[in-house]
Amino acid sequence: MGNRPERQHRPLIGYLGDYDQEIKSIVLIRNIVSEALKQKLWVFDRSIKRWFTPEEFLEMYERYDNLDTKWLERIEILDPVTGLEAADKQIESILFRKAIFTKRIIEYMNKKK
Repeated sequence: MGNRPERQHRPLIGYLGDYDQEIKSIVLIRNIVSEALKQKLWVFDRSIKRWFTPEEFLEMYERYDNLDTKWLERIEILDPVTGLEAADKQIESILFRKAIFTKRIIEYMNKKK
């Protein structure tokens, strides 16, 4: 989809620091949002496969300052177009399997006549 150059995406492990440190989760959340805004990208939670605009992500989590920071391991900053491309691939796969299943049904019904 489109002719955008591919970017190397990696989890935001660099923001996590040492788990033994007392880091307020709001600081990490604001860092993620700041980075996403700077790069003009969105925030993706891969464990629930949910996309957030940077503003939505901040609004969702800014009221918490004592979240377990380990949950941030599953957060990535990505181009939302990659989400559309992944959705297109899933849809194509589903339609392909549906076509095969439909053909099997029709062939089976025609044999019964």
